[in-house]
Amino acid sequence: MFDKDIFSLEARPDGIYLSCYDRDFKENDVYAYLKEYGIVRYDFKAVRKFLKDGETCKICARNPAFEKDAKILVTLAKDKMTASVAIEPPFFAKPWPTEEQVMKSLEAHGVKVGIKENAVRSLLARKIANEPAIVAEGIKPVEGKDAFIELIKDPDKPFEVRDDEKIDFWSRSTIVTVHPGQEIAVKHPLENGKNGIDVTGVVVKAKPVKNVEFSFGEGLKRDDENRLLLIATAEGQLKNDKGRLLILPELDIHKDIDFGVGSIDFTGAVKIHGSVREGFHVVAQGNIEIFGPVEGADIDSQGVVIVHGGVRGMGKGTLRANGDVSLNFADQATIRSGGTILAKNAILHSHLYAQRAVMALGMGKKSQIAGGKIEAGLEVSCNILGSEMGTKTEVVVGLPPEMLEKRKVFTTEIKRCEENLERVEPNLALLKKLEAAGQLNDKKRAIMMSLTKMKFQLQAARDSMQTELNALLEQLELVKDKGIVRVKDTCYGGVVISIRGLSHIVHEPCKFTSFIADDEKRAIVLVPYDYMGGRLGG
Repeated sequence: MFDKDIFSLEARPDGIYLSCYDRDFKENDVYAYLKEYGIVRYDFKAVRKFLKDGETCKICARNPAFEKDAKILVTLAKDKMTASVAIEPPFFAKPWPTEEQVMKSLEAHGVKVGIKENAVRSLLARKIANEPAIVAEGIKPVEGKDAFIELIKDPDKPFEVRDDEKIDFWSRSTIVTVHPGQEIAVKHPLENGKNGIDVTGVVVKAKPVKNVEFSFGEGLKRDDENRLLLIATAEGQLKNDKGRLLILPELDIHKDIDFGVGSIDFTGAVKIHGSVREGFHVVAQGNIEIFGPVEGADIDSQGVVIVHGGVRGMGKGTLRANGDVSLNFADQATIRSGGTILAKNAILHSHLYAQRAVMALGMGKKSQIAGGKIEAGLEVSCNILGSEMGTKTEVVVGLPPEMLEKRKVFTTEIKRCEENLERVEPNLALLKKLEAAGQLNDKKRAIMMSLTKMKFQLQAARDSMQTELNALLEQLELVKDKGIVRVKDTCYGGVVISIRGLSHIVHEPCKFTSFIADDEKRAIVLVPYDYMGGRLGG
C-alpha cells in the first residue's frame, strides 16, 4: 500500500497540477492515486515527465464534464442476505458522500434490515474507493435436524478390527445376538429450525425437517421409562428385515460356517443349511441341526444335535450335546452326549461317549463301528463291530469311569465340609455365650464374625455338592445292573468289550451276538442278538 500523503493535487484555473514531497514511489502508485481521487482523464506524457523529474506539472485541463460528484453503488447478493456499498470517488476537490446519503441510497434499494452503521462510517472515513464493502447482513435461517434412528446393535455392521488389534478370525462371529433388556436402538428426535430474514425484510424460511419412528417386530419394545429407547424383550438373533428390526428365537443360516459367517454363539436353536468348516465353533443353548458335514469343528448344544452330513473330526474338534446326537457317520470324531448317539452309517476311529446308548443300525454293512473307543451307560448296538483286518476297537458299557470319579470327589468334599463344620460350630457356640454374658472383646468379636461367615460358606458348599451327588447317584442307579453290546451281523476279532468292570477280548468272529455281564460267573458271556435282558431300560 503506497503512502498517499507524498502526493498532492491542486486545482488552478487553467488545469489540475500534480506535486510530490518525496521521490520514493512507483509508477503504479501515481496511477492509483489519480484514480482514487476521481481523475480518470489526464495527459499521459505529462505524467511520464512527472515520473521522470518529480516536478509539479499540469496533468489535465479543467473540464466541468469530468469533475463529477461521488457515486454510491449498492449491490445486493443473489440471496439478498448481504448488501454491499462501493463508492466511485468524486473529483478530488469535491466532497465524499455523507453517512445520511449512503443510508438513503440503501433505503432506495430496499435495504432495511441488518444495516451495520459502523461499517458505513468506516468506509467513508477511510475513503475506500471502488471496493465493495458489506454494510448490511440479514439473519440466516438456522437449519433444523431430521429425526434419525441410531442402531446401538447393528445386525448389518461389518466386523471391525483396529489396526493394532490381533483377532482370532475363527472365533469371531458376524451374527448379532441380544439378551432381554439390552439396548438396541435410540431415536434422536427432530430439531425444528429457525426462520431467517434477508436485508430487505423478507422472511427466509428454514427447510422443513422430517420425523421418523422405530420400525420393529417380535422381541423388541420401547423402553417404559425412556420412549426414545428400543430394547430387547427376548433372547435371539437381531435381524434387519428391510428396515424393520426383529429378534429371531432360532438362528437359520443358509451358508457354510466359515470366514464369511464366523463362529456361532447363540442363545436359542441353530439351523445350518451348509457345513461347519475346520477351526470354527457353533455353541447354542437350544438344539443344533446341521445339513452339511462338520469338519474338524467344535459343536456344543444344551439340547439335541442333528448332523445330516456326518462328522469328519480329523482328530480336532469335539461335538457335545446335553441331549441326543443324531448323525450320518463319524470319522476320527470326538462326540459326547447326555442321551443317545445314533449313527445311520459307520463310526470309524472315533471316541464316542453317551450316557445312555450308542447305536449304528442303518441299512447294510455301512452301519459299522470300527477303531477308536465307544462308551455308553446302557447299550452299544451296531450291524458290524470291528473289521476283518482286526482293527482294535474298544467298547465300554456300564458305570462310566468319569461318573465314578465324580462320585468319589463329591463324597470326599462333602465329608470334609462336615468335618470342618463340626470344628466350627462348638467354637461359635462358645463365643455366642460370651457375647450374651457381655464378655466379648473386639478381638473375639472379629473371630466370631469370621467363624459365622465360614459356617455359611461351608453349609452352602456342602448343600450344593449334595444336590449334584444326588443327581449323579440317580444316574448310576439306572445303569448299575444293566449293560449290553449288540451286534446284528458280525463282530470281528480285535474288539475289546468291557461291561460294568468286566472285560472280554473277541478272538474269533461271531454273528448275531450280544455281550452281557454275568455277575455270578464274573465274566462277559455271549447271548443271541435279540436277548431281552440287560436291554435299554430293561
